[in-house]
Amino acid sequence: MKAHIFIKYGISFLFALMLFSYGCSGGPKTAAKTYVVEIKDMQFIPAQLNVNKGDTVVWINKDIVPHDVTEVDKAWASPLLKSEESWQKVITKSESYYCSIHLIMKGELIVE
Repeated sequence: MKAHIFIKYGISFLFALMLFSYGCSGGPKTAAKTYVVEIKDMQFIPAQLNVNKGDTVVWINKDIVPHDVTEVDKAWASPLLKSEESWQKVITKSESYYCSIHLIMKGELIVE
């Protein structure tokens, strides 16, 4: 009889501990993803991209002229990217960016 009670409460305790641990960790973690933004025809494609914190964005210049990727407040910037060159960044927050050479080119990263 005592063993039965021990097993019953032991399983309940373990189940409660698992739920508590799950809640404290913020739930399951998703693996970081990599997204590609093409620089083509004087625009960023896609111009707006939804990502998660910790995801990586790779910008690839598919245009015939050089471009860069510059955060609007100039907190970061890529080097000059010639045709077929790429640059990547791990995203930590929502940010807007543009090409400092061609000011009409704009993009936005939205962290969900």
